[in-house]
Amino acid sequence: MTGVRPDISGQHPSHSAHRTMAAPAWIGFALFVVTMPAHLLLEQADSLALAAVTLALIGGAYIGFGAADGRRSVFWSELAVALVFGAAAVAGLLWHWAALPLGLALHALWDLAHHNAVRLARVPRWYIPFCVVFDLMAAAFLVLLYTR
Repeated sequence: MTGVRPDISGQHPSHSAHRTMAAPAWIGFALFVVTMPAHLLLEQADSLALAAVTLALIGGAYIGFGAADGRRSVFWSELAVALVFGAAAVAGLLWHWAALPLGLALHALWDLAHHNAVRLARVPRWYIPFCVVFDLMAAAFLVLLYTR
């Protein structure tokens, strides 16, 4: 006997947590599958603009989490990091396309930094796997798209 009680479904708690995190990851993948084909229909300049807007919006999501958190220092740090993602979006448009997938990949790391975060904004548990999957899939897709 391990001393760990099963949850009410009769499964080990780690199984329940895995299932809880798997569903948002699959939803992130589904969002990727639904949204990324638009890039295949666009001219490269328009695709870059769409990717830049996507990165800026994704980066800005943490501004809301920072505001909802209630700690002033957390809000300002989340705003500062969101501005960095906004700058990466602008760099992808004006300098080099590689700033866009790089920004998305770095955003996945920012998502992971919020797992059990004490000094960062509190985010819903489902948001991290959802966003990490979408960010990494979109980053890889854009690299493949723009290097073909």
